[in-house]
Amino acid sequence: MHERRPLDLRVCGDLAPLRRALEDNGFVRAALAETLDTGAARGALATPEDVEVVLRRTAGGSPYEALVRLFALARAVPEDAARAALAPAELEWLAAIGLLRTCEGGVRAEVALTPVGDLYVVQDFSPQVAGRPSARDQVATVSPASLTLGDLTVRREGETALDLGTGSGIQALWAARHARHVVATDTSPRALNFAAFAARLNGLPNVEVRQGSLFQPVAQDRFELIVANPPFIIAPRVEHEYRDSAFPGDAISERVLREAPGVLSEGGYCTILFNWGHRDESDWAERPKQWAGGSGCDAWLIRSATADPLTYASRLLAQEGPAEAGRFGGLLDEWVRHIEGLGFGAVSWGVALLRRRAAPANWVRADTLPLDLLRGPCGGQAQRIFAAQDLLAQASDAEQLLDHALVLGPDHELQQSLQMDKESWVVRGAVLRQSEGFGFSGSVDRLVVTALAGCDGRRTLREVAAALASGMRLQFAEAAQRCAAAARRLLAWGFLVPAPRSSALVPDPAPRVPTGPSVNT
Repeated sequence: MHERRPLDLRVCGDLAPLRRALEDNGFVRAALAETLDTGAARGALATPEDVEVVLRRTAGGSPYEALVRLFALARAVPEDAARAALAPAELEWLAAIGLLRTCEGGVRAEVALTPVGDLYVVQDFSPQVAGRPSARDQVATVSPASLTLGDLTVRREGETALDLGTGSGIQALWAARHARHVVATDTSPRALNFAAFAARLNGLPNVEVRQGSLFQPVAQDRFELIVANPPFIIAPRVEHEYRDSAFPGDAISERVLREAPGVLSEGGYCTILFNWGHRDESDWAERPKQWAGGSGCDAWLIRSATADPLTYASRLLAQEGPAEAGRFGGLLDEWVRHIEGLGFGAVSWGVALLRRRAAPANWVRADTLPLDLLRGPCGGQAQRIFAAQDLLAQASDAEQLLDHALVLGPDHELQQSLQMDKESWVVRGAVLRQSEGFGFSGSVDRLVVTALAGCDGRRTLREVAAALASGMRLQFAEAAQRCAAAARRLLAWGFLVPAPRSSALVPDPAPRVPTGPSVNT
């Protein structure tokens, strides 16, 4: 097997010529996504058959096709074609770095380069592309989970940021767009090498890499943002460092949730992807609530999915591609025995959002939300929900809530259904929905629509209710009760926020069009 070597950062210098070659020849996200799309429901390049399809699609010999074959398909390209595709970067320089090597048929890439948005990440080729099993120190592709973590991250200017378990470094690269200084940590020297190279390739000098386990490399530091994607899979042993936990059971998830507050600055946010085990559906939130409780942080725990041990194991093992004949069944039995032996009847996937806040008592909230329905960044939405949850924790009854001024948050839309009645249009129904982040939605009646128009941040909810009672000929007590009940639900899901609302947000790295689950309002 060919020796796997790190990229030589000592001879990299300015990587702008390489990036210019990639961009000038169209090796960008939109074009590559179209090229790699085989139409298979399982996703592009999930099997060797998919690779064969794309090889035929890139047989024309253009500079773009040469780049796809080099950096997406791990195939050899004739030297003259590679030289033309990579100019003004010189092949000899790229070979000295370790990005390319000569081989029979021309030159071949040692690692994959993948455009993610307008960034480029470095990773090892997948088993399906490379034609061999993943190595233990494999640096994996940017997964859907990584994109979800990016969407759920709260982003503000001027932060110091920590990317815990950086892998290919995509979270650190995103954070470097708005943070003065980013520290990316990992136990894998190969991952850190790739992340450092990617930072140079993308012109982001404010990324620093440090090797070590969990928070050990940053024990003396404090960060305004922490993004964590540790190897949280509950596996019987470590076969892949990027995925499988070296800690027993779900102990790594517990440690990250418990220890993150210790390096989080006051007012800072932390977003953690994690798995955890539990007995059954009834107790899914108990253990994460214990881990997050008493930490000095408010916590929003989001469960995206739950699976029994057999389903959990089969999904993860299937990601490795076709198993050796007769091996899948044995591995499946081993994984199930291991998970059940820990006392887990179910395993859940989810996200924890923490915010450091000095308070007599911090709140912990747990919701089930399907993250696969998240279609865009929700950092701003998360901040609104945290602010609203602060108010809801203080205003425990309707009377207290009525004394607060509220304002309708941004990124929402109201859709009304109209029907002709005699000679005029009459509203027959209305739906309020979030247009960014989680696409929460729900039906609202005339009173709620009118109340929302009055929530301008200057009047208290009590004043809004009084105006409604007068205009709609209701008793004040009824109008106040209905306003308070609707406001509590709308606050919980980020439609309403306490006034004044923070304006310290920055654009998320890759906005996308969202949809999401419905909530009754």
